[in-house]
Amino acid sequence: MQTQTVATILNRYQRRRNCQVPITATDVYADTIARVCGEDVDLDPVERGLIHLKRQKVISGRRLVALLGRHQREIRPE
Repeated sequence: MQTQTVATILNRYQRRRNCQVPITATDVYADTIARVCGEDVDLDPVERGLIHLKRQKVISGRRLVALLGRHQREIRPE
């Protein structure tokens, strides 16, 4: 049985809710602060999309954590 990737699940949510992920001033600010502090924190489009869905109250915090964990396992296989 083949399971859907998190990217596929994210695309389905975005189509149903017609919500695309905007790049906000807060995102730019947070990226700049992280870079200035020497942190290497880069979210990929799927991670940004999931966080946006949580901010829009489309998914719960628990669902966000589950999908982020699953996505990490998908992109960093053992």
